Amino acid sequence: MEMDGVKQFRLQIDMQCRCMGCIRKIEKAMGCIGSLFRSSWLETFRLIFCCPEGVETSVADVDTGIVAVAGKVNPTMLCHWLKRRIRKDVKIVYPDQQVQNSKQKLIMVLGSSSNAKGAHNTPSALPIQDHMSWDSVPPIVQSNHQSLPLIEQKIRELEKVRDMLKIQNLETELGAVRCELKQSREAINGSKKAVMDSALNQLEAYHKLEALSHSPYESCYPSQ
Repeated sequence: MEMDGVKQFRLQIDMQCRCMGCIRKIEKAMGCIGSLFRSSWLETFRLIFCCPEGVETSVADVDTGIVAVAGKVNPTMLCHWLKRRIRKDVKIVYPDQQVQNSKQKLIMVLGSSSNAKGAHNTPSALPIQDHMSWDSVPPIVQSNHQSLPLIEQKIRELEKVRDMLKIQNLETELGAVRCELKQSREAINGSKKAVMDSALNQLEAYHKLEALSHSPYESCYPSQ
């Protein structure tokens, strides 16, 4: 489909593998397309040799692998570039159904000529206003292109590492407490033994003294 030279088409990415690495490659590729619009003229000149220019809007659904593109760009060139970029099978398909599932993970970026005169927002892409500032754009559509599941996974991994460190610290502290408790018990047992030995010695001395008090020699000396 074409409107005033603006083409609307879709690319189908083979999404048999849905690992985080493959999703990250797609996000980086979409970010490279969008950087043509946001970069300076020198950066844009460098990116032109990597990514075909002329993309106005592009929306990628990483669940279905469909990339909706609108702009004055050669679909075949963009298809070959995306195939080399993400190292996956990419085919050109024409629009028949729009991506309308709000629960699906979308990556939206702007192309290199969305601010040109006569450019139109196509039905196959999300409408973008020319006066929109990047500060008001949600983080999911900014240049980092980090998806929420990836961030949540990173947080869970950091929490696991934190819990493991806490467990290791607790085990170390528990070992130190056990060692101190053992030393305290040994000291207490030693003190008990010393007290018992002293008491036995005193008792033995008392018995000897008592035996001397009842000695038969005592009767030889009458009491006065």
